[in-house]
Amino acid sequence: MQKKIISMALSAALLLSGSAYADWISGNSASLTIPSGDSSIMMDLADTPILVTLKEQTPGKADVTFEPGTDAPFTLKDIPVQLFKGKAKTSPDSLNISIVPIINSGNGRTFYLTETGDANGCVLVSYHNGTFTKAFEASSVPGNWKDANIAITAKKLVLNLIDSKGAVTEYQLAYDKKSNTFYPVPMHRFGLTA
Repeated sequence: MQKKIISMALSAALLLSGSAYADWISGNSASLTIPSGDSSIMMDLADTPILVTLKEQTPGKADVTFEPGTDAPFTLKDIPVQLFKGKAKTSPDSLNISIVPIINSGNGRTFYLTETGDANGCVLVSYHNGTFTKAFEASSVPGNWKDANIAITAKKLVLNLIDSKGAVTEYQLAYDKKSNTFYPVPMHRFGLTA
């Protein structure tokens, strides 16, 4: 009887813990290439206006502002972006940035994945109750990462971190319901594979 009670208590603790692996639905990616220098582009993604701003005085950096209607905007300030050198004066330097809406089907929460070709530009932004907050930054994972991306599958979010030699380290992103943030779990732990 005592073993049964302990077993039930452990099961309940696992079920009620703050972390979860949920089902994920991704929307269409908004990828855009824009010339470097002073420029701004407004796009609408999943009914959320998003403004991407480049300033000539901060080359290789961009501001991404999420503007939820009448609520206060949220800005990822000076995130690094990968610059692509133009071939001639007729082909100026440019950058590519990708923003993908992601929905947690378990609780309906919306997230936006921003990827820029730089590990510091791989950010998950949460939108809940009219407020945007940072939910995860690839740069928070210890290491010297050159690039990062997040693969979205139906059952998991897989973080790929790339070092300067091109070696890839994979993590599954676990969602913490209480803090509305993600934390990385090494893929080799518990036999997880991509």
